[in-house]
Amino acid sequence: MLFRRRAASMFMFIRRLLYFALICGLLWLLWLGLRGVMSTGEDNQAVKVLNDFYTMEQSGNFGGSWELFHSQMKKKFEKSTYVQQRAHVFMQDMGTDTFTFELGEPQAEYDIRTDQDGEGVGKAYRITVTQHYKTRFGTFNIVQPCYVTQEGEEWRVLWVYKEKE
Repeated sequence: MLFRRRAASMFMFIRRLLYFALICGLLWLLWLGLRGVMSTGEDNQAVKVLNDFYTMEQSGNFGGSWELFHSQMKKKFEKSTYVQQRAHVFMQDMGTDTFTFELGEPQAEYDIRTDQDGEGVGKAYRITVTQHYKTRFGTFNIVQPCYVTQEGEEWRVLWVYKEKE
């Protein structure tokens, strides 16, 4: 008789545990579904543009990457100057012809300015880029926060030059 009570008690415990696990699983699926519905996909678009930018840079297509700059960046660099300087610094001075890179997770930020006096661009996604170089001077990494924002209908890349506050 005692054995049957313990077995029944154990059965009830396992049954409650399974119900609890089922409810937790359903809540988790609901959360994932809501997160997907609530997401605008903008962060994915921002990552794609930045990935395209650095893929072009990686292959030496500095003119193509320049085209993905925000108009504020294009004011800082004329296309021919940008192409010449990027090729000179990375390929000639450092003695490397390519690099690998990693993109961090996008984080939405607001009122981004390229410099202290620059015009704000509203909402932008900050994505940390890590470039890995193997050069004649050794192996090193460049870590740079980049921003991607919409300009008209297009997503564009920004670098920030403001002083630390």
